[in-house]
Amino acid sequence: MRKILPVAVAILCGIWTLLDFFVSEPLLDTVGMVLVEGVTILAAFALLLGILNILANHARRLVSGERHRALSLVLILALLGTLAVGVLLPNSTTFAWLFNYLYFPLQSTMAALLAFFVVSAVYRAFRLKNAQAFILLATSLIMFFIQLPFSAALIPGLSLVRDWLMAVPITAGVRGILLGAALGTIATSLRVLIGVDRPYAQAPAARAAAPRAGVRAHDSMS
Repeated sequence: MRKILPVAVAILCGIWTLLDFFVSEPLLDTVGMVLVEGVTILAAFALLLGILNILANHARRLVSGERHRALSLVLILALLGTLAVGVLLPNSTTFAWLFNYLYFPLQSTMAALLAFFVVSAVYRAFRLKNAQAFILLATSLIMFFIQLPFSAALIPGLSLVRDWLMAVPITAGVRGILLGAALGTIATSLRVLIGVDRPYAQAPAARAAAPRAGVRAHDSMS
């Protein structure tokens, strides 16, 4: 019963919410809205648990005296300070200042660090020494060059080529990636709806087999 009930509830809620998007009926709309609001409430509690988990882990680092405990202290103070300002002064200039002069610059810094990962990925791709790696490297260098501010002044008409590349091949590639992600999401959702994948309900046999597998692995290592 403990195995069948979670699967049945998940399938029923998933199908009901799916029908609510395609069928306009008062009962479906009411129950579907309740289910969506319930998911939002659960997500809020999950976010709260995540915050508490972060605070507990970094507080334990401070107490135990681990390395980089100063960074843990900064994180705890920043988190609690931002939370206090958001709760006590939600529409104040102080809260806007935190976003404009702290959060947004840090977000831009994290985005700028991606350039180093891109360079590393290009270097690894170049080391593959095949046609696909050469095409990837050449395309990346061309796109990097035409995005530079002074490229249009060096080569007349390059801005038109850049606009065409952005509008036709790059947009087509992005749409292909989005379609692939959408199809993968649909396939995963269908597997959950029909009960093939059950991330919310682990079978009792699997739970019982996990400790035994750990014991066998420990015995084999010893």
